[in-house]
Amino acid sequence: MKKFAVLMLALVLTLSCCAALADSTYTHFYPTEELAGVTDLNGFITGSGMTEMNTLVLKDDGTYEYTKLLGTITDAGEVTEITTENGTMRYEVSYVYTGSYTQEGDQVTMNVPEECVFSEDWGILETMGYLKNSAGMASKGDRVVNYEGTDYDPWDNFGSPVYKFAGHDAAVSVTVNADGTFTYNVAASSDDD
Repeated sequence: MKKFAVLMLALVLTLSCCAALADSTYTHFYPTEELAGVTDLNGFITGSGMTEMNTLVLKDDGTYEYTKLLGTITDAGEVTEITTENGTMRYEVSYVYTGSYTQEGDQVTMNVPEECVFSEDWGILETMGYLKNSAGMASKGDRVVNYEGTDYDPWDNFGSPVYKFAGHDAAVSVTVNADGTFTYNVAASSDDD
């Protein structure tokens, strides 16, 4: 009986360790109405009915993968085509940041990213000459040029929860929820002190 108890304890500990090694994934969804007025390229984004889904994967090794995906997004988190009176349209703008994080309970702090891989496919807006597609890696010095006369640092889309080039000098703090979603924590400004 004692051997059986030791084997059961070993099995339970093994299963507990395996469970701890699983990555945790959380999402935050923005419908078109919540993007209105708070994004860069606001007229194109809200006029096209785009939505945004941000996904945070917390890895057991202390790193994160944080994806901002802009387009017409299904409940499954995939970009889909939409049909309008002007025909079928598809947009897909993706920024994937990687770096390290700290966690205390349900509070997660994503440190300033170490890499950003981005891709902007504006579909018919590019075909019509309104916007330009661009893609690359921030570590290689690639820049975002989505129309004539613009030149954005892809790192700078990290600092804002939505598609906005607002900087990347500060960590991003979120609350992760048991239902698989996350919410952004409001940073205290120096005016709050």
